[in-house]
Amino acid sequence: MQIPIVYQDYFQAHHFLHLTPIQEQVYPLLLKHQNVLALAPTGSGKTLAFGMPLLQQVQPGGGIQKLILEPSQELAIQTRDVLRTLNPDIQIYGLIGGANLKRQIESLKQKPEVVVATLGRLQDLIARKKIKLQHIDTLLVDEADELLTDQLDNIRSLINRLNSSLQLAFFSATKIPLFKDLHTWFASDFVTVDLTNDSFFRSGLQHYFLKVDNQHKPDILQRLAHRKNKKNLVFCQSSKQLHRLAATLRYRKVYFTVLDTSDPKKRRADALADFRNQKTSLLLTTDVAARGMDITDLTTVINWENPNTLTEYIHRSGRAGRMGRHGEIITLGNQHDRRQLQALLQEAGIKLEKSTLLKAPIAKTKTDNSVSKTAKKRAGKKKRSSKNHRKPN
Repeated sequence: MQIPIVYQDYFQAHHFLHLTPIQEQVYPLLLKHQNVLALAPTGSGKTLAFGMPLLQQVQPGGGIQKLILEPSQELAIQTRDVLRTLNPDIQIYGLIGGANLKRQIESLKQKPEVVVATLGRLQDLIARKKIKLQHIDTLLVDEADELLTDQLDNIRSLINRLNSSLQLAFFSATKIPLFKDLHTWFASDFVTVDLTNDSFFRSGLQHYFLKVDNQHKPDILQRLAHRKNKKNLVFCQSSKQLHRLAATLRYRKVYFTVLDTSDPKKRRADALADFRNQKTSLLLTTDVAARGMDITDLTTVINWENPNTLTEYIHRSGRAGRMGRHGEIITLGNQHDRRQLQALLQEAGIKLEKSTLLKAPIAKTKTDNSVSKTAKKRAGKKKRSSKNHRKPN
């Protein structure tokens, strides 16, 4: 399938040469108003996969026609922004918790055609009778594994308020048992597109394991952070571990930023902005905090410890090498950790490559001093004000 003419300028501007497999397979199904369950790895282009056909169906001035549910505020805004770029002529609004409710109510008077929402804020607006649902012809649930696990009853209740001819679409990077019973839960038949094992998305990824004891992990991480032209996303197993690592790096005067669920919304947004704009090459996070996060040019995912499951590993891996680009996955640990990881990856046919990572050109330490004054000030404020910035035990 060729790139649709209406989106060719967008693809050219973003240096996308072709549709990804999920985009190619889902596009005609959604355009034909079929119910779809779409499964594809993180980084496979799912937002564009549903965005292109849904926006192409929108009738200008026809009220809210497409409703997209996201599990988090950040992901809702991220999706809204991608869709706005895809078609600037369509009114696309984001309705999320934590934002000014009165302002959102006023914005709905402008009659948007597409709404991207978090479920809690949407339910609030419905209860207040401030949002019109009668013209909605498509409900799309993104990150459906999470939303259906936590909010199945609420989503079914929402669907009962919408048109009987409603098109349903569920998108996910992970399979859950409930997906086998969608026809039962929603009284509809679904076309399933399952690309979770598609080799296209792994072709640009290299997987490494660096043998190191816990004491010297910060040394290795610091060296990895100083490599040229690399953006490093570091996954910790918990917020507690994340903040201990942050304290260690701060003591070493390594510049980094943190994305954590406990941080205020603005701080999370600033952290992502600094990382995207290359004010720092190191972003520390957890699986929960990074859910659905999109950084298109991410080069490196670093596992501070082994992930607990293969699904966790694949989710993390998909953040690097998005849309088939080159990326590297680096896991740190001892020989026992290596054996555990190899056993975990065997099921997916993923092999660890011989590492030459630290033989690559390393930028001089003065790289840290080139970080913007804004990033330095923000790091200083965190050190003084945040309870998370204590020294490691």
